Amino acid sequence: MPERGAEISTFVSEENREADAMNGSESNWWVAPQIGITDQLELGMPVQFQWQSATSSTSFVDFGAELRYRLVTQDPVDRPDFAPLVRVGLFRQVTGTRDEWQPELDLVGSYQTGRVHAVVDLGLVGSLNADHHHFDARPGIGISIEAVDDLRVGAEVFSQISIDQDAMWFAAGPNVAWSHGRTWISAAYGIGLYHIRDAPKLNWGIAF
Repeated sequence: MPERGAEISTFVSEENREADAMNGSESNWWVAPQIGITDQLELGMPVQFQWQSATSSTSFVDFGAELRYRLVTQDPVDRPDFAPLVRVGLFRQVTGTRDEWQPELDLVGSYQTGRVHAVVDLGLVGSLNADHHHFDARPGIGISIEAVDDLRVGAEVFSQISIDQDAMWFAAGPNVAWSHGRTWISAAYGIGLYHIRDAPKLNWGIAF
């Protein structure tokens, strides 16, 4: 995002677990305005809603802020093929006891060469309050190829791994992305490889 640019983006994801999984399935809807503070630094202010199959209910889960810092310029002439990025976020849980905070950290590497674009994302999510703490690693890797103008197709692998509990799942599947002017949309269908049935994702945004 360029300096002083603005964007509204949203992200919808599902985690449809296996029939014997205790936590059942859930759908998450994340939406946020994004602001380009500088050419390399972005500010986002997301809110998130969640539906859970165990309770058949929808709830307002959290709100907060995040910063994304790209370590290299995005100038078309000077930018390198490899672009590392750091994302940090802090979110306030509004369900349950309301005293829970969720810190997030992502280390992202993006590589672009010709029609090929590859990304590695090493994410860490915490859940902290006065009585307990819990951490999940959320790594992912994906690749896409420009098929025709504005349309890309590819594949990705992503997972959620509990650091302090014996719980994890893995999924892999195809993805597709389309951009047109100031609007973009992407989708992926994660087919369950371990402890999950499937995990589809859809996100889109519009820049102003």
